[in-house]
Amino acid sequence: MSLQTRATRWRGRGYRTASHPCGAPPPLTAEEAVRQAEAEGLTLLRSERSSSTGYRGVTGPHHWGMSLSRNSSDESKPLYRVYRAQVWRGGKHVYLGGFATPEEAALSIARSPEGREAAAAPPPLTAEEAVRQAGAEGLTLLPSESSSTGYKGVSFDRKIKTKPYYAQAWRGHKRVQLGYYATAEEAALVFARDAAAQAAPPQPSAATSRKRKVNSEEQPPDVPADIVVILEGRFVE
Repeated sequence: MSLQTRATRWRGRGYRTASHPCGAPPPLTAEEAVRQAEAEGLTLLRSERSSSTGYRGVTGPHHWGMSLSRNSSDESKPLYRVYRAQVWRGGKHVYLGGFATPEEAALSIARSPEGREAAAAPPPLTAEEAVRQAGAEGLTLLPSESSSTGYKGVSFDRKIKTKPYYAQAWRGHKRVQLGYYATAEEAALVFARDAAAQAAPPQPSAATSRKRKVNSEEQPPDVPADIVVILEGRFVE
């Protein structure tokens, strides 16, 4: 395969190279992406769990392609680096694209519905606020002697500074992550809400709007029996 053909194939897959953005606008520098986010009123979501990039949902750098140098000794060098952006949508990861800088990838996430929702989320609750909120909702923060946090379903991640407490629950034989929080009490509040929701009895099926024939006893007296009367409304099974 020729060097030119190899470059064309990589560009045709939608990845930006250092010299050409595959029909897209030129890549943004870190400073340009930050300024653009400010101009659009967006927030680049930071994340301590992403040690390589510092931004939520951004991973990298990933190396794509091979060097186009005609020197065979350079064949193993990557053609360019790319940072991937992805969000959690509908129970699965959705890939938003590859970008030249972590800031540009974070800008892509900030523009997504998930990014806007995360930026608009209320500030973290203090321990006292979480306890009061649990009381207001009629919930109990479940204690646990086996957990280092003192609460059932709440664990501590020492590698994370701002939101080191995370809540998780079991659904059948599957563990479900409920998020990271600033205090153990707030994580316990989220766990208590989830436990209450799972314990709630199933709601009866909603009434549906449809048509049906009337029964003989429902036949209006002023309507002959040989005329079929159709009722239209909401009937609960």
